Amino acid sequence: MGPKVVGIVASPRKEGNTDTLVSQALAGARAEGAKTDVIYLNDLSIRPCQACAEYPAPAYCSFQDGMEHVYEAIDTADALVIGTPAYYGTVSAQLKLMIDRCNCLAEMITGPDGRVTFRTRVRKRKRGLFIWVADFSRDPEPALTTIRLWCKDANVELVDTLIVTRADRGEGAKHREDLLQRAFELGAKLVRR
Repeated sequence: MGPKVVGIVASPRKEGNTDTLVSQALAGARAEGAKTDVIYLNDLSIRPCQACAEYPAPAYCSFQDGMEHVYEAIDTADALVIGTPAYYGTVSAQLKLMIDRCNCLAEMITGPDGRVTFRTRVRKRKRGLFIWVADFSRDPEPALTTIRLWCKDANVELVDTLIVTRADRGEGAKHREDLLQRAFELGAKLVRR
């Protein structure tokens, strides 16, 4: 049985640019023998983080909702493909909601010198591919900063990114053969590593 690769689509538009590119990456992973699954964040009922200040161990959160699907993927996947459209130059509300609910994936550790650091509670290390799809935004750095912070907590090694700009709605990125091929290759590479 091959590795498990899970796509997390953070776009409200199924079969749009982001969904299409994540699907292509998953097709590339399947071509290398991976078993794939996809989570559409917009389909899940996820409560915003309530800053409850409770340490929910051994669970990741005190609330039981659609995030259970995400937590399971974080625990069991060998690789993740995370795709988001750009909203205000960063990530979609769906992805930000998921990220906020992952704040308990890490525990705060106070060292002997009093310095505070964070250590992931997620045991399984996995590889990650981040796909950012923008119409007008040109600077992916705010989105990359956000996803890199999340990757630390989720025990994800971010190995590749696909940054797409000028992805006009409708006939945009999902019809560009160069982008479809690149997403496919990155998905395959995710498994080959």
